[in-house]
Amino acid sequence: STQSTWDIKKSDPSRFMTLCTQEVPIKDLIKPEQLPNTEDIQRTLNELKGMQGLGDSSDPYSAVITFGLRLTEKCIGLIAKSQLHSAEWAKVMEPSLILLKDVTHAPPITHCLLEPDEAIRRMKFSIEECSQAQSEAIAEGEMKAAEDLYYQKIKLQEALANLVQRKFTSLEKEAETAVKIPLQRVHETHNKANLEISTILKRNEKIKARVAQDLSNLLSAIERASAADYSATKSFADDTQQNIYFLKENEQKQEECWKKIEALELELVTLANTRIEESKRRAATIERESKRKVGYQQFMEFASQHRKLLELTIRNCEIIEEVTDTVDEFLCSGCNTIEKQMREVEKKIEDTKISVHEEYLASFRQIYLTLGDLTYKKERHIEELEKKIQTAHIQQELAMDTLNPKAKEFAQQKKALMANKQEMEGHLSGLRERATLAIQWFQPTERALIEAGKEFIHPVEELQNINATRNQKLIEYHELMSSKDMDDDGDDDVDIEALRASLASSPSRLLTAPKRIASAAGV
Repeated sequence: STQSTWDIKKSDPSRFMTLCTQEVPIKDLIKPEQLPNTEDIQRTLNELKGMQGLGDSSDPYSAVITFGLRLTEKCIGLIAKSQLHSAEWAKVMEPSLILLKDVTHAPPITHCLLEPDEAIRRMKFSIEECSQAQSEAIAEGEMKAAEDLYYQKIKLQEALANLVQRKFTSLEKEAETAVKIPLQRVHETHNKANLEISTILKRNEKIKARVAQDLSNLLSAIERASAADYSATKSFADDTQQNIYFLKENEQKQEECWKKIEALELELVTLANTRIEESKRRAATIERESKRKVGYQQFMEFASQHRKLLELTIRNCEIIEEVTDTVDEFLCSGCNTIEKQMREVEKKIEDTKISVHEEYLASFRQIYLTLGDLTYKKERHIEELEKKIQTAHIQQELAMDTLNPKAKEFAQQKKALMANKQEMEGHLSGLRERATLAIQWFQPTERALIEAGKEFIHPVEELQNINATRNQKLIEYHELMSSKDMDDDGDDDVDIEALRASLASSPSRLLTAPKRIASAAGV
């Protein structure tokens, strides 16, 4: 059976494949004549080079781009030493490169505030002009014009507050565009890349395992063939030695027979025939051995070539693993860097929101103090009207008691004063509603500033302190005037005490100081 195994008539690759238990077809093995192709991943490298230098040295993506260049060049070097094509890895890297390019070209988060900031700047200028015109009107005693400018100023300040609030909307849209959507793309891109890399590694591992098993089977077959060759060669040598010995002995016997030709003629013929048969057998053995040697050499040539194919395929599989791991390292680094930068952008947006809240605090303070100033003046005006109404009522009563015709004049005067008071109360009610609405708008900002640990004086408290100072100064002015013009010390003391009581009982009712969110938060 050993001789028939390497029969030259049956020596062909398909038989050897079966004999060596080879499962992977030769067509599926990598051939030495196959050339590597790095064109696709070279384009990836060029794209990375094109992204390099788009930002300054502090650009958060410059490091990952440099890292990606180094890893991509490593992949190109590995593929150049193999028989592989780079298209598959370039395809895996493409979505990440597109994402990296998009976030690299993303504008700074402050660009969304350029338009509202310009509108705020113009509005502040208008408010400043209005304040200047109001101061001039007050200085010239044009109180009606000053009051109109008060309302115009409040309207401008409310418009300014609305512009500041628009910045929050802009920042929310920026957070959606610059953080939420890129983060979602990062996760989707990374998950897809992980799936594709896992597919490549599993497929390669399966091929590598099959080729490794074929290589092991081939080496075992080579060992068996070598052992069989050694045994057959030794058997042939032994047979040749026996044949030589037999022929030599036969020749000696022939010589003896020639000496006894007559007596041993029959034996000589027999020996000659035996010699002929033995020579034929030897010739057949030599021919068979020659064929076996040829078959063995053919097998060894096949085994050697096939072994090279298997080993080359395994080496390329190992390169596939290394290239894939390198690509995966770059993709993980890139995605993690992008996600980290998105978190930084998100933090910057939150910090910018706090700055906008502080800006809104300043805007709310202007509105509230302006409303408080006008409300204070309206309240003092109403108090003066109440005094005039009381005086007119007393004068009317006295005139009526004496049937004085001026009673009608006093009645009309009282009626006009009451109408004026009612009008002032309507204005005062509108101012208080505006103040209440401003407080409600300010509450989210108040909450955000407290949560951020920002210390500030609430404009409500500030207005209360300002009004208290005003009241104190008003009392001091009355005391000073009373000391100069008094006729009766007792009566002047009564007037001042009455003023104190009036101011204490009717403070500015713009808005009762709200329960601070800070106290609820334990501040």
